[in-house]
Amino acid sequence: ELRARFLNYFETQQHVPIKSASLVPHNDKSLLFTNAGMVPFKDFFLKPDTAPFKAATSVQKCMRAGGKHNDLDNVGYTARHHTFFEMLGNFSFGQYTKKEAIRYAWRFLVDELKLPLSRLRVTILEGDEEGYKLWKNEGLSDDMIVRCGEEDNFWSMGDGEGPCGPCTEIFWDTQDDTLDERWLEIWNLVFMENYREADGKLTKLPIPCIDTGMGLERMVCVLQGKNNNFQIDQFETLIGGLRQVMKTRGIEVQLKATVEIDYLIIADHFRAMCFLIGDGVVPSNVGRGYVLRRIIRRALRSARQLGIHEPFLTDLYPHLLAGFEDGSYPELTSRASSIRSVVTNEERSFLATLDRGMALLENVFSQPDLQGSKAIPPAIAFQLYDTFGFPFDLTLIIAKEKGWTVDIKAVEALQEQQKQLGRESWKVDAITNKARLAGKYHSNFTKKWRNKNIMPKFSGYDRSMLHQTSEIVAVEPVMEGKKMTVNIAIDPCPFYGLGGGQVADSGYITLANGQRWDVTDVFQPYDGCLALKLTPANIAKDETIESLIKRDQEFFQGAEVHHTATHVLNAGLRSVLKTDIVQAGSTVETQKLRFDFTYGKPLTPSQLHSIEEWVNEAALNGGAMSVKHMKLADAMKMGAVATFSEKYGEDVRVVEVEGVSKELCGGTHVDDIRKLYPFKILTETSVAAGTRRIEAVAGLSCVKWYRKAYEPVPEV
Repeated sequence: ELRARFLNYFETQQHVPIKSASLVPHNDKSLLFTNAGMVPFKDFFLKPDTAPFKAATSVQKCMRAGGKHNDLDNVGYTARHHTFFEMLGNFSFGQYTKKEAIRYAWRFLVDELKLPLSRLRVTILEGDEEGYKLWKNEGLSDDMIVRCGEEDNFWSMGDGEGPCGPCTEIFWDTQDDTLDERWLEIWNLVFMENYREADGKLTKLPIPCIDTGMGLERMVCVLQGKNNNFQIDQFETLIGGLRQVMKTRGIEVQLKATVEIDYLIIADHFRAMCFLIGDGVVPSNVGRGYVLRRIIRRALRSARQLGIHEPFLTDLYPHLLAGFEDGSYPELTSRASSIRSVVTNEERSFLATLDRGMALLENVFSQPDLQGSKAIPPAIAFQLYDTFGFPFDLTLIIAKEKGWTVDIKAVEALQEQQKQLGRESWKVDAITNKARLAGKYHSNFTKKWRNKNIMPKFSGYDRSMLHQTSEIVAVEPVMEGKKMTVNIAIDPCPFYGLGGGQVADSGYITLANGQRWDVTDVFQPYDGCLALKLTPANIAKDETIESLIKRDQEFFQGAEVHHTATHVLNAGLRSVLKTDIVQAGSTVETQKLRFDFTYGKPLTPSQLHSIEEWVNEAALNGGAMSVKHMKLADAMKMGAVATFSEKYGEDVRVVEVEGVSKELCGGTHVDDIRKLYPFKILTETSVAAGTRRIEAVAGLSCVKWYRKAYEPVPEV
């Protein structure tokens, strides 16, 4: 109800309601997760004149776990900290100023929510006389306005140069003197009216902006008369569901001090893991996937404390959905099967690890020679992490509960030493698709091209057109070490480089004067732009060229065959394994494919045989590939499979073989799946706990594999 009331209120004040962005920030490498309501609008705060709307409002999914903003260790021990939370916000990109922002906030609290004035207070920056007068104009007395220093009431975007400005915060009196913080901050209003230069000097921004944030859980706490976020109805439902699960399983909880904390940790972490998986994060040993893995494993450790020894988390899913019945986050319903599958697989893989890790720790705690120091040897803590996959923070928690210590710096040094060995053992010979899409070697010209709106149209879906005439619309020389290369954009562009795991096209361009230049790479410097990388060339903008995709028949068909094969393999896995597996990555090459997916155990020879048979039978039956363009919501309703790690816009491309496969995809494909035959799985291996990898060949590449495998060895 609060979500709807907030959005409706600001919509009546000429704000455009915006759906929550993903927890995985789009095109922002500075953040691990979306941790505030303003994150999706960062570009508009930096360049307000580019915003498609001048005022917006949203209820944003946020995550503060891992990275600089990390509340993970505090969850369960305080009344306010969460990993996942929702942020209500209203934003202006030049439409209104501090005066309107203060009025909107105050009127919402007092008129819309009917909060009593006697329990509200505000803070302003010391010396902000404008802010003081504006609050006075709203009817606040002097004793309701508190002046604070910059550490509390001045905001900046990071530590360096960038937009900044004073802020005003609104507080609620909990009337509970037993709390550490009787006065609860419920709303922060930031007035981005300054720009901090590199030397620290402040200048006035030509277009001031407004950024406000109100924690939904905190405000619900206020409205429901609670003093602890975990007492609001949403968490009460989850915790009640947990108690019900334990009762159904006949689990009696031993009374001890940490019992209630364990309930809170499980409830908070379950919410977080479901939203992360729903936004495409899968458990892994690096980055966001590792944070997710830590969250799941911390929840399981708390469950073990309560006496739960079997997978149980997905039994809580109906209780989670009950807290979001307004349909705010449709992915919780549309991706429910995948979310539950990933969680259960991770549970199963970690339960044995947890037993081994706990046994090893108990052995350490019982060693007589360690009783004096009560310190876990760093080598043991590192072994738990490196060999058994036992998160280091769990070791710290257990040690703390036992009254033991761990030399954190010594363990971190061992971890860094291991990472260094890993770095030295890998030699990267080529720029990967991921690096290509991330723009790691072409960032210098990205801003220039983006400002000029360089957006060439991709024309390569019609693979019958092997060559076409194009115009060079941008040229940029680039130094790569001591080597000079040239990046160009041509419009239209027949060369594929849109990612999705598919290898980029190769070929060459021919100028009007007959000069020919090889295309050594195709990449996306930013959304909507394709760039070609050439060997050094004297090429001018606005020149007309002939572009030719240089391939023999094998190369021409290879990538398309293996890309389509990943779709059919995905469908085959779901059919044979009888579970909604989640694609965790793929690589599509001209000679083979690699497909990663979530599954808790190795596939049996019988399962692999059945999957191979399923794909080959589908290929033999044949079926034309069809492509449809539609709204994302419509595609999801018709059952199209989405790759979790991909970020989709409002309009999507659906690739379908009727009765076989239906996926969101921007890649190129064969016209009929008969071209996939024969299909052969080469290997099935583990790439991480709960994640399996299949490598396979299809079509002509498979024929060549069979020929090589079964060709008689010449007699000497």
